[in-house]
Amino acid sequence: MVLNLLRRVWPQTFPAKPTLTSANLPPQSNRVVIITGSTAGIGLELARILYSAGATVYIAARNEQKAQATIQALTAEDPTASGKLNFLPLDLSDLTTIGPFVTQFLERESRLDLLFNNAGVALQPLTQRTAQNLEPQLGINCAAPYLLTTLLSDVLTRTAAHAPPDSVRVIWSSSMIVETLAPRGGVPAKELDNPSSNVYRNYAISKTGNWFLADRFAKKFAAAAGKDEKAVVSVTVNPANAYTGIYDDAPKLVVWMCKPIFYTAREGANSLLWAGCSSEVTAADSGRYIIPFGRWHPCPRGDLIEEMSKGDDGNAVGLEKWCERVTADFR
Repeated sequence: MVLNLLRRVWPQTFPAKPTLTSANLPPQSNRVVIITGSTAGIGLELARILYSAGATVYIAARNEQKAQATIQALTAEDPTASGKLNFLPLDLSDLTTIGPFVTQFLERESRLDLLFNNAGVALQPLTQRTAQNLEPQLGINCAAPYLLTTLLSDVLTRTAAHAPPDSVRVIWSSSMIVETLAPRGGVPAKELDNPSSNVYRNYAISKTGNWFLADRFAKKFAAAAGKDEKAVVSVTVNPANAYTGIYDDAPKLVVWMCKPIFYTAREGANSLLWAGCSSEVTAADSGRYIIPFGRWHPCPRGDLIEEMSKGDDGNAVGLEKWCERVTADFR
């Protein structure tokens, strides 16, 4: 048991060097990208890379002033870049903002090549509920990106039909906490509506939920494509133990203990870059888990794989149904 945990954790704690970075990224011209949580941390670094490579990048954020400052800073850094940066308001703690975000996006764009469900919160107490009174980790990390991806599924599917095979993707950011603190089965059904008061457990459940949702959408996109190989690819990725604002609410002792194994936001962005742009990711890989800085997970937890394979009896479908229920009024 300890050996298996070590096999899962070691390559994520001390990852191999990235094989895809801004230095060897092919041009991303004519590609349209949405990145949630892109005014800081890993999302900001990813936006910087893709913008400089020529992509049209949508900064999806709740703070317009911060988003506009981000856009100004990135364009000043690389004034000759052929990419574009746009802001659209999105607050994942309030499901009422997601529909209008999608409407505004579709008024501007007819395609979507990459959706990075990158934004998230960690270690939020039960007292800090979302606008819809959901436990914050499940609400912001799972229910909100589920709704966003659902509302964008049609444009993703249409884009995939005409884009190069395997190039249209949805990337769900997870965490190594899935390996260490997620309960057996990943997302216990009884805790969806009655969450624990343990913030670490709730965060681990929500990050496992990101993998479960990546798998559920992978199956949906494959079914939508039918025999056509041009399905939207849906994968999840642990970017790395990157020292970003997500640790703002973590105990200082925990942050201090983790500092020796922290990586930069730029390094974490390389994991997402591989997930979104590497030619090694294909439709056959949809639903799989990526580890830093762009490798397939060598030995994912068997109990989580089992839940995803159970169908209607598994916790992955259970989470999907819960997300459907709590977002039903906002579609």
